[in-house]
Amino acid sequence: MDALTYVAFVFGIMGMLAFCSQADLKKRIKRLEDELSSTKGSSYAISKESLCKFAKENIGQQVKISFKEDCWDSDVISYGNTKGKNIILDADENWILVEITTPKTTVQKLFRIDSIDGLTLVKE
Repeated sequence: MDALTYVAFVFGIMGMLAFCSQADLKKRIKRLEDELSSTKGSSYAISKESLCKFAKENIGQQVKISFKEDCWDSDVISYGNTKGKNIILDADENWILVEITTPKTTVQKLFRIDSIDGLTLVKE
């Protein structure tokens, strides 16, 4: 084989490999999109302002609240891992009022937005 034929052969093989990997990538992206669309709720945890906006837009909705690990707020320690239903009642720039319903009781708690890591809308 002369050099030009050899170079053309190598580039042909590389092109086929690139095409196959692109087709595989499209399949993986499609699978990830399907998994993402099948999740139960939408989540929001980008910044304090976006959490505040998300909370204000979803007043009356059931949410799952995840708190920051370094938070030492007594309310967070007491109610952070509750298995109950959390419904947003009100929100402003610094606070979020949540009604927490457990099998035994219903309480309203005020949480600092600074202590919240993320909110996930629960769709039933």
